[in-house]
Amino acid sequence: MDFDDQKELVKDYIEDAWEFIDDLEQLLLRLEDQAGAELDRSLVSEVLGILHTFKGNSGMMGYSGLQKYSHKLEDIFKALQAGEIRFDEELTEVFNHASNVIRNSVSKISPDEPDGPSLAPEIEAIERFLSEAASEEGTAGTAVFADSPTAVAGNRSNVLKVDFERLDHLLNLMGELVIYRTRLGQIDSRFKEQQGEKGLTQELSDTNDQIGKVTTELHEAIMRVRMLPIRQVFMRFPRYVRDFAREKGKEINIMFEGEETELDKTVIDEIGEPLLHLIRNAIDHGIEGPEERRKKGKEREGNILIKAFQESSHIIITVEDDGKGIDEKLLREKAESAGFVSGEDAERKSVADLIFASGLSTAEKITEISGRGVGLDVVKKSLAGINGSVEVQSDPDFGTRFIIKLPLTLAIISALMVEVSDEQYAIPLSSVVESIRAREEDIHLVNNMEVIQVRDRVLPLARLSRLFGIESPDNQRPYVVIAQSPSGNIALMVDSLLGQQEIVIKALDDYVGDTPGIAGATILGDGRVVLIIDVLELMNRVGAAPETPETMEAINA
Repeated sequence: MDFDDQKELVKDYIEDAWEFIDDLEQLLLRLEDQAGAELDRSLVSEVLGILHTFKGNSGMMGYSGLQKYSHKLEDIFKALQAGEIRFDEELTEVFNHASNVIRNSVSKISPDEPDGPSLAPEIEAIERFLSEAASEEGTAGTAVFADSPTAVAGNRSNVLKVDFERLDHLLNLMGELVIYRTRLGQIDSRFKEQQGEKGLTQELSDTNDQIGKVTTELHEAIMRVRMLPIRQVFMRFPRYVRDFAREKGKEINIMFEGEETELDKTVIDEIGEPLLHLIRNAIDHGIEGPEERRKKGKEREGNILIKAFQESSHIIITVEDDGKGIDEKLLREKAESAGFVSGEDAERKSVADLIFASGLSTAEKITEISGRGVGLDVVKKSLAGINGSVEVQSDPDFGTRFIIKLPLTLAIISALMVEVSDEQYAIPLSSVVESIRAREEDIHLVNNMEVIQVRDRVLPLARLSRLFGIESPDNQRPYVVIAQSPSGNIALMVDSLLGQQEIVIKALDDYVGDTPGIAGATILGDGRVVLIIDVLELMNRVGAAPETPETMEAINA
């Protein structure tokens, strides 16, 4: 661990420690009110919980003095809880002194000088107190504690912790502001058309521009508050890799790059499970055992590298191992024998199509982890649920790389607005590859499936008017939007393109029922509700175009 990482950990420790101290002192004040009366043992239990957590955090950071001092305090409270010592005013003074010791000690810890205090005299005083208390059953000890002034100003902090629901509410309000900013922009355009760019119209235009800039800055500021470093997810994995690798008799090292890359908390909460599946897959199927690696001329210890970085409005995470790669022949044989595909289809299917198939496994033996056909299909579904995608690259005997593409946020996105008949729809811009004018000669019917030839590729064609049951006028030159999904690319035919716009995603309530092909809705500035296209669902409904020699022959006939 480098020095910068250590500094960040110390900062986190100090922030948490001040919270513990504040909670501890509040509980001690409540206990002090009960001196000489019947003891509320639930308060003692709460104090023990705080001390136990603080002790663990101090030990993790290597502050053995604070760790041991907290442990000795625990012993006093356990004795008090068991009725071995009497709770009186003298004991409250002991507790208040202990609180001051902890507060003063934490105030002296700095990220630039992270060494903790030894607290040897204070620990000795607590031990002496416990020893005297034990020799005189039912009484408090008479140990003398040196005066320790309180570091009242020591808990100054630059961090304010806020309930995430409040941030969600703030983002919802931000979404409404985006909607009305769009509405204001529409009004501004209409005024320019009717009145020209002069007088009040120009003032309205300038005001609209300023509101647009401030709204954008406010949106970015709110999103920054919601962002968390992906390190919070990565730090869960080293212990798991260590234990699982030992269970499998393998030697594996896990490494990370880009731990400071930030993601929206809603995405952070969802990404852990898919990453865990990929790591487990690498350990179980990808990386060979030490002896097998040695025979191949590799190091005994296998490696898993997880990298994260930002690319435009997306976060890219790669999970890479230096194992044996994917055995394509075995994968196709398993897919065929399991009935997933026929012989010809197995040869045409890509590795990605097969490896993410639900229920397919290449494991030779069924265990609690492997051979049940559950894993990579879950990864694909989980990522699709947060508008993410996953690709796989493999090099036999050199390893496998999974590439995950995630949106920075799930709440406010850029979308391409399209029109079908008189209805507007929104297609997430992250899914849009390109848009072209459709030509009738490029559209063909193959195996009862409409496909369109785009340069050297054949893509399945989905006419949104037919899929959604909309009567659409005969359009001689419709547009086709090429959209990408984890299952492949699809061509969406629409009547016209209306431009790019920021939209606020609103979930559809359960009473709306099942809405295939629709991911949610948004509200335009004029109050109209526009449905958001679910590209993955449409791809699954339409299916991939069969890019075979027969298909190309039928197209070129």
